[in-house]
Amino acid sequence: MTNFIDKHYEKITWFILLLGFILLFVANEYLSIALFSYLIIKAIKFRKSIRTRLQKTPRSTMIIYALGMVVLIVALTVTMLASGSFIKKHTIPGLLQSVYIIVVLIGSMFFYAWFMEFLVKVWNKKTSK
Repeated sequence: MTNFIDKHYEKITWFILLLGFILLFVANEYLSIALFSYLIIKAIKFRKSIRTRLQKTPRSTMIIYALGMVVLIVALTVTMLASGSFIKKHTIPGLLQSVYIIVVLIGSMFFYAWFMEFLVKVWNKKTSK
């Protein structure tokens, strides 16, 4: 199975992206399946680099990243629940809801990456003294 994915990675990726784009307009409730499939295909394709990265990362850094991810998930849950009630109250169209979710997720991804790098640098300076 992994050999098949390695061989046809480009075609599978484009198919999943096209399917996700179609589902965005046709059936929003199935969009999570396309997104999850895309993540799985990406993880399988880059499994060797993920494994080497995890082996080279110290345990303290992994714990910092894991705790940061938990905090991020909690913050996103609170944000989405609060904004969901606002969206429901004002009956905002589905396309704008999707755009809002994309902006929030991409913004939180960049903030998470920046903040975790900053936190790890601070932690490494603290432990090296």
